[in-house]
Amino acid sequence: MTRPSPAAALNGVQVGNICDRCNRGIRTGDKAVVYATYYDSDGWVVRRVMCDCGSRTIGLPTDGADEVIVEAVYWRGRLVGVNTVCRSRP
Repeated sequence: MTRPSPAAALNGVQVGNICDRCNRGIRTGDKAVVYATYYDSDGWVVRRVMCDCGSRTIGLPTDGADEVIVEAVYWRGRLVGVNTVCRSRP
């Protein structure tokens, strides 16, 4: 079974507006960096949302997990214009 593209799956997803790294607010129009993991039962799940201060690389990947870092524009509580930056399993 082929997994959906993380960029396509996360486009339009509703997220919070507080950076998980520095606790600053993310405003409409700001760039957001998002870490997500794929789960067979749930699809792509957002784990962390960060402002532009977030890392754009995956450190030590979780055993067997498909993880991704994406950049997106935060627009009225949703991610838009999502672009995959780094993925643990291509």
